[in-house]
Amino acid sequence: MNKPKTITVMQFAMNLGTTIIGVGLLAFPRITAQHAGTGAPLATLFGVLLMLGCALMLSYLGHQYPNMTLFEYSDKLLGRWLGRIVTLALVLYFLELEAMAAREFGEVVVTSVLQRTPLEITILIMLVLAATAARNDVTVFSRILTFYMPFVYIPVLVLIALTLRSARLTNILPIISFGYQTNVSNYVYAILFVACLFQNYMITGLLTPYMYQTNKAWKGALIGVVAAGAVYLILDVATLAVFGTEEMKNLIWPTLELAKTAAIPLFFLERLDPVFLAVWVTAVFTAIFASYYFSIQGLVHLFNFQDHRAFTSLLVPVVFLAAMQPSNIVDVYRMVQWVGLSGLVLTVGIPALLFALHFGTGALKRKQVKRA
Repeated sequence: MNKPKTITVMQFAMNLGTTIIGVGLLAFPRITAQHAGTGAPLATLFGVLLMLGCALMLSYLGHQYPNMTLFEYSDKLLGRWLGRIVTLALVLYFLELEAMAAREFGEVVVTSVLQRTPLEITILIMLVLAATAARNDVTVFSRILTFYMPFVYIPVLVLIALTLRSARLTNILPIISFGYQTNVSNYVYAILFVACLFQNYMITGLLTPYMYQTNKAWKGALIGVVAAGAVYLILDVATLAVFGTEEMKNLIWPTLELAKTAAIPLFFLERLDPVFLAVWVTAVFTAIFASYYFSIQGLVHLFNFQDHRAFTSLLVPVVFLAAMQPSNIVDVYRMVQWVGLSGLVLTVGIPALLFALHFGTGALKRKQVKRA
């Protein structure tokens, strides 16, 4: 079935860039510093390149199957039943990913801003907002993400620029930390953890068939992932330069502490951490919204529904219950890391498998044509 062509290359790039920046923005510098030391920025770069490769594979497949979403050409390449199993696995995983993002969001809000507000209320409000926005079609979904991108990127980059006066070059040296600060296994862990932050790139497989020019999907994927990767990399360098590895290991949310070091002596803008939290809430909303919408579209394909709105409200209690499973913030981050790393089997493995199958079936057809 032909999809309406409503998304430009730049919108596609902005959609990817917006959804990738999410809840992990606050804590990831601490986790990368714990495992990679001063090599954290380099580990971040490798993680970005890994997920960029996956995004380019999905954008290529989207061009080869220009009227099919990821769920549809999975059925074509893997077979109906195996394709449905893959779709179900992706749906369940992204629902869990959204639940962990909502729980982490709730923990930050009730700890930093709304100490008297019950955790359940903050989580539920975010989920309801995402579910309400998810009732729209793909075109509106894309426009919402496009609209919010400047409100995420510009303030974050301004914040980083204002904190550089406290930076020390010696805190980020040496760039390669093998041998005495970390070992290979820890460094690989840091790379994979950074890759976990980019798993919303999977909306590439959802949006590509709605593009005017599917042959340029790779450009959108390149711009979107590189833009998000640049923000993560710059933020990692900035937090490391300001605090150093040892101090960062003792900070739960180094990015939030970084925002507290920035100040503008202009009336109510003297402290910028409340402004940064507002920006971060926007980033969390777009990331949760994208995960939720991706899961809903997977269910629509799985059950052959014509209208996805039936799922928007039904899934809220499921995600809410999943978000409330960790007992405390320590368990939250332990589960976030476990869910993120285990999910790479799906978000890296499935695009790679489909990419290989596409070329394998193409080579087989060419051989059959030659024999004929």
